[in-house]
Amino acid sequence: MSAWIVSRDHLDLLITAAVAWSLTTTGDADDIGRTLWRENLASVAYRYPADRDGTRPAPHGFRDRDVDTYRFRPYPGRIDPEVVTAAAASLEYQSCEHPGWPDSTACRWVHELHAAATVRIPAYLAQYGPVDPNRQGRNENGWYVLIDQHGNRQIRSADGWSVPDRDVFTRAAALRVAQQPPLGDCPVSPRAN
Repeated sequence: MSAWIVSRDHLDLLITAAVAWSLTTTGDADDIGRTLWRENLASVAYRYPADRDGTRPAPHGFRDRDVDTYRFRPYPGRIDPEVVTAAAASLEYQSCEHPGWPDSTACRWVHELHAAATVRIPAYLAQYGPVDPNRQGRNENGWYVLIDQHGNRQIRSADGWSVPDRDVFTRAAALRVAQQPPLGDCPVSPRAN
């Protein structure tokens, strides 16, 4: 298994969703971000014991002390629960390498956020429609199709897994295709007499 230290943007995306969904407050956001980043660093340091400060798999220029400097910045765009589930799953994957993870506050927090995002997906899809990866530009690969061993087709967010920048929600919104009601199911408005 491989692991890396997630970016500040990754944490901002997750905490923005948690604040919007009333799982936390902006007053607690800095402390939560630091807690999440410390666990992530502990995991990567445990996984790669020969790596040292400044040489770990991490965002460019990352130093271990950066985990204590996290300051929350709200992540822009309409919060997309599919992206949030991918980002939460990624943070868990990157942070679960060390033995203290399962009993950590960070683990509980990530699980709570993942669950909150998961229950919001059906309503979000009903309102905004699914992502169509074919709408991406030629060199874009933020979303992809995965066909599992049973032949089931799933659309996955690579952007949510790695959160490369502050435009992940915006790109996801642009790729969504709103569902059209079937013909004959259009609402009929009463005529005024």
